[in-house]
Amino acid sequence: MGTGPSSSTRLQPPSHSRPFTFIRRPISRRALFRAAAILLPAAAWPQTSPKAETSQFDLSLLDDWVTPADLFFIREHFPAPAVSSAGWKVSFGGSVEAPYEISYDELTEQPKRSLGVTLECAENPVGGGLVSNAEWTGAVLEPMLRKAKPLPEARFVRFSGAEGFSRTIPLGKALRPDTLLAYRMNGERLPNAHGFPVRALVPGWYGMDSIKWLRKVKVLAQAPPEGYLRRTNDGSTAPVTAMNPKAAFARPLGRAVVQGRRFIARGAAWAGEEKVRAVEISTDEGRTWQAAKLVDSPRPYAWVRWEHPWTIPAPGEYVLMARASDQKGRAQPAEPPSSRLDEYELNAYQKVRVTAI
Repeated sequence: MGTGPSSSTRLQPPSHSRPFTFIRRPISRRALFRAAAILLPAAAWPQTSPKAETSQFDLSLLDDWVTPADLFFIREHFPAPAVSSAGWKVSFGGSVEAPYEISYDELTEQPKRSLGVTLECAENPVGGGLVSNAEWTGAVLEPMLRKAKPLPEARFVRFSGAEGFSRTIPLGKALRPDTLLAYRMNGERLPNAHGFPVRALVPGWYGMDSIKWLRKVKVLAQAPPEGYLRRTNDGSTAPVTAMNPKAAFARPLGRAVVQGRRFIARGAAWAGEEKVRAVEISTDEGRTWQAAKLVDSPRPYAWVRWEHPWTIPAPGEYVLMARASDQKGRAQPAEPPSSRLDEYELNAYQKVRVTAI
């Protein structure tokens, strides 16, 4: 398990320069919304009743290592609650000797860390935008759990948010030094849409475990029944937990039209709790593969940007593919496992069809 910088050290995303390459493609819905938000007053937007929101990160906007908060994907299970830090408390209870509550102000005074962490929804499809990367700052959960004095039978920790969604993780994962109760994102106050005033941050695991608007931390002897299960055709089930290796294209995207005979393919890759070891690109539908350049230094939990120069032999249709592997030898499969009956952890190779003119 890697360690992150101290709270006094801001993570600085690696910078790089690149030549401009022209791509013709439709303007994304997210990009249009971002432009409209600048040009139109809030009153000009249609008013709708509150409902659970799902919005994706437009991968074509991947320029920096950190995803801006206003572009970071959102996946809500229930409508977001109306919240305030005033009077906000997180309770610690369950199978413990010393249950207690901690206020928001007290929580921000606890030992803290800053970590670069990629969150991905377990339902994110291949090439999908339910993934983003941010710098998170928060209180380390382990000493707060120790203060509650878990009983000998304690095996799990259940996080519950103010909107009604809960998730359970093993006590051992909760006690890891990188599991946080986060209250800052990219150096700023945690935005409302991302869990203000405080959210759980379970680095390296799929995003549903990083509960937003956190109210309760409950220690349990047994895990309650929950969703997000791996289901196989032999009838077995298991919780979806650590993220799989995965690479995604930012440029080109599907059905792009590229001009010229040289194009720089770009994207990001991540591997959950592990470091990305390599990203490989094929420009001939998988017949041959070449190593892409990793733009950022690999680290646990966070994605790395990659790039690969492609010399286009002639005008025509091409299928580009990307695959990633991590330092433990895990690699993306060419196709989803035939034994899986669920639709989680989809990490087969991404295939992008483009036209060169």
